[in-house]
Amino acid sequence: FKAWFKSNTADRVLLPLRMELVELIEPRCTLLEVGCGTGDLLFQAAGKIKSGHGIDIDRGMITHAESNRQKQKLDKLSFECIDALSMTPRKFDISTSTLCLQELPRQKACALLKMMVDNSDRVLVADFTRAKSASGRLGIEFDELISGHYRNYRQYRRGGEIPSCAREIGATVHREIASVVDGISIWQISKIKEG
Repeated sequence: FKAWFKSNTADRVLLPLRMELVELIEPRCTLLEVGCGTGDLLFQAAGKIKSGHGIDIDRGMITHAESNRQKQKLDKLSFECIDALSMTPRKFDISTSTLCLQELPRQKACALLKMMVDNSDRVLVADFTRAKSASGRLGIEFDELISGHYRNYRQYRRGGEIPSCAREIGATVHREIASVVDGISIWQISKIKEG
């Protein structure tokens, strides 16, 4: 039920954000999505990418994504129920996560971002930032409160959000793009080049 509910509510609300992310993904790339949920981003990007691998710790979400993958006969996509920090290192052109890092304790969020940076040439993180409207701010606060991540979300905001985590792991934020979804930004991140 949780996966069905997410695919019929949150995935629909986040569709404009997913389209923004798809626009930032290069054609024929290999893509890793951390915290993929129902796999919606990978399904949206399937026509553009060479291959996509989605990982999530929620077995129900992965089962839902895999069922959809089989129905659509998308052999270029794969899904795995695993903690991203336990994943065998693999190289991807792009790693991405959407509304995932702010849910985690800071140490784990930074470790996860480091894993993404170490395993890909470029990282796209779509996550919360300060909403422009009062209703947007209230909506995010309420969502985080009822979802059980509020303490980690507050720590994420006070700690400087994604840019601070990127600095902590020795990565650089090349660009921040404000999403059309109020209160969400997309950060383009990569390793700091040596030399």
